[in-house]
Amino acid sequence: QSQPYVYCFMSSRAAPHVFLQPSFRALSSQSGWVHARGKAGELGLCPLLQSSSQVDDYLEIKDTACFFVRAFWEQSTAIEGGLQLSEAQRAALEQVQEGDMSERYGKLVGKRKLMSELFVSRGDDGMVEACAGVEVAVADRTTGQVLKRNKGEELLTGSLAAMSARERNTLRRVSLTELADAVLPSNLGLVPVLSNLAVGSEARGQGLGQQMVQQCEDAAKSWGFGEMLLLVEASNVAAVSLYKKLGYQDVWTQPVQAARVAEDGAANIVSYEMVETCALGKVL
Repeated sequence: QSQPYVYCFMSSRAAPHVFLQPSFRALSSQSGWVHARGKAGELGLCPLLQSSSQVDDYLEIKDTACFFVRAFWEQSTAIEGGLQLSEAQRAALEQVQEGDMSERYGKLVGKRKLMSELFVSRGDDGMVEACAGVEVAVADRTTGQVLKRNKGEELLTGSLAAMSARERNTLRRVSLTELADAVLPSNLGLVPVLSNLAVGSEARGQGLGQQMVQQCEDAAKSWGFGEMLLLVEASNVAAVSLYKKLGYQDVWTQPVQAARVAEDGAANIVSYEMVETCALGKVL
C-alpha cells in the first residue's frame, strides 16, 4: 500500500491550550475536509484541497466507523483471534461507533468550543486501512481525569453565560487558553486526547499506527499544545506497548466505563461496564 489517501476532518472550534505543561500560545485552525496523496512514511499535515461542502462527512464518518468496528473489535489485538460478531452485533456496534465519531468529529449546527480532528488513511484500493482522532478535552489537573465531551462544553459555555455582558466583552479577543483559565475552576485545564486509533490487520507491521499517532501529535502541536493524553484498556498489552515505545508514560490506572458486546440476541447488544484502564501521557 505504497500510496495511501489521507483524509482529515477538522471541526470548527476555537483553539485550545496546554494541560500539564506551562501555557503555550494558542493557534487557530481552519475548518474543512483535507485530503492528500503521499507515500507511507510521508504522512505530513495535509494541505486544504477542497472545502467541507464538497465532501459528505456523514458518509466518510460512517465508512470509518464500519472500519473501526472491524479493525478494533473483530481484529482486536487484545483478544486472541479477535471478537466473533454476528450481523446483528456488528450492525449495533457500527451504529454506536458512528454516533460517537459524529459527536466527536462531525459538523454541528452551531459552534463548538473544543477542537477535534479525525485522520483516515486509505490504500490504493480506496479502502480505509487506518484511522485516528484527537480532540481537546477538559481534564482535572490534579487527578488527570478527563471529562466527557458534553460536560466540558457545558462548563465552558455555562460559565460564560453566567457572566455579565461587560465581563464577557473583556474575553471576546482572548485565546481559548486564556478563556479556559478565566472561566474554569482552577483544578481544570484543557488537554488534547488521542482516540479511535485502529489499523486494519492487513496493514499492520508497516509503521502505519505510529504514523497516525504522529498525525494527531502534529495537530495538537499546531493548536499550541505541548502534550497528549490517551486512555487504553490495561488488558490491551499490544497497544500499551506501542504507546510506550512512542514515548507515552503512565499517568494513572483505574476502572473506567467501556463498551462491551452482549450475548447475541440480548435486548441491548452493546452494554457498558467498568474496565481497568491506563491513562498515558507524552510531552510533545
